[in-house]
Amino acid sequence: MEKLIITAAVVGSLTTREQNPNVPHTPEEIARAAVDAWKAGAAVVHLHVRDPLTGAAVHTTELFRELIGLIRKECDVVINTSTGGGPGMKAEDRIAIVPGLSADPAVKPDIASLNCGSLNYGMLSRKKREFFLNDVQMNPWATMLKFADTIKACGVKPELEVYDAGMINNAKVLQSIDALNEPLHFQFVLGILGALQPTVDNVVFLKNSIPWNATWSVCAVDLNIYTVAPVAIAAGGHVRVGLEDCIRISKGVLADSSAQMVAKMRNISELLGREVATPAEARKILSL
Repeated sequence: MEKLIITAAVVGSLTTREQNPNVPHTPEEIARAAVDAWKAGAAVVHLHVRDPLTGAAVHTTELFRELIGLIRKECDVVINTSTGGGPGMKAEDRIAIVPGLSADPAVKPDIASLNCGSLNYGMLSRKKREFFLNDVQMNPWATMLKFADTIKACGVKPELEVYDAGMINNAKVLQSIDALNEPLHFQFVLGILGALQPTVDNVVFLKNSIPWNATWSVCAVDLNIYTVAPVAIAAGGHVRVGLEDCIRISKGVLADSSAQMVAKMRNISELLGREVATPAEARKILSL
């Protein structure tokens, strides 16, 4: 079995310092979180950017350029940039970073995410019976095709984000019209309100639904990752952890950093008898 690729999602667009004071905001803080995750065993870092002053989710080529430059000064970790962005962001702004960064080899990403369908997503307070995040990320066919064509033209590998089962077929359709090159790489994102939930049965179903030569990884909201990750590890998949997806390291205990989560996942994998990949090994596994 190939070695395990651990991806560290060190900051997303939703988690806040009110939830966990260790969420990084500035390019320097995010870069430090990425390098620390690499030191702990991450081969890939999945990146968003924040407004350095307010911490609000933003999506600008300038901040990504600064961030990637800082990371690459210190390590060879595989760079995976989000094109999902965050709530309210326009599709043209989300994809613009890929050609914007790819024009400069020093900051060109290795991988860029590609959401394979539209998604109703939110956050629900069950006690108050109210939704405090209530949004739809629109990814109609024309948008998916534009994203796939742009990523391909820039020589970047798409990571196919799958929140629901039908999104696998969407990716297959894009591949059938030559918008995607083989081998495909999927990221199963489980636990979002409005999408597939993090269960063993769902992981097995998704894994059995993708092309035979595809690679795949799983991430999950909150501590559910530690339920489904051992399944992925045993089945030959890969795993993502980090403060984008979870603010805790264990029940009732806030995580100190994404690196702490990477170290925990590395320990789980090694206890299960599977070694962890270096960035160089990850590049070979993912056909970068």
